[in-house]
Amino acid sequence: MKKKVESYSAGSKFLHWIIALIVITMLSVSFFLDDLPDSLQGVAFTIHKSLGVTVLVLVLLRLVWLMAFGRPSLPLAMPGWQKKMAHGVQYSLYIFLLLMPICGWIMSTAANRAPVYFGMFSLPIPLVPVNKQLAGFMKECHETIAWILIALIVLHVAGALKHHFIDKDNVLRRMLWERKKG
Repeated sequence: MKKKVESYSAGSKFLHWIIALIVITMLSVSFFLDDLPDSLQGVAFTIHKSLGVTVLVLVLLRLVWLMAFGRPSLPLAMPGWQKKMAHGVQYSLYIFLLLMPICGWIMSTAANRAPVYFGMFSLPIPLVPVNKQLAGFMKECHETIAWILIALIVLHVAGALKHHFIDKDNVLRRMLWERKKG
């Protein structure tokens, strides 16, 4: 039986916030990638793809970390439907945070433009063929998942803010670092 966890571990907090920073930045910037001058697009897409692969690794690490160290329970007074909604949003975030970079990676490999991780080495997916139709389908999936992620992030943030400002419980504070007193 796992011990009861009152707050997220420092590792969970770090992974949560670094993933959030990267994903929100990437989602924001991605709207403008195609509008960049040709001279900047290569570098921008290299960074975008590299960060996407990084997010995939960080999300997998976060899931392993959560299994190892656990997570705090939701407040006992929280209605059952809200707990189901919170868990649904969290699980959906993990699913789509995994699917997004996987679809992007397949798209890039199928388009014969595999990620070159921060300019150091190429990362094609060995079993994915160069295939224009597959690349196009994965592009549609990648873009659709971006909109789903935006909606899930809005729900996640709204839920955290509701807990903090309306319910006045510790749900949000559990994911923040404690201020040193004194």
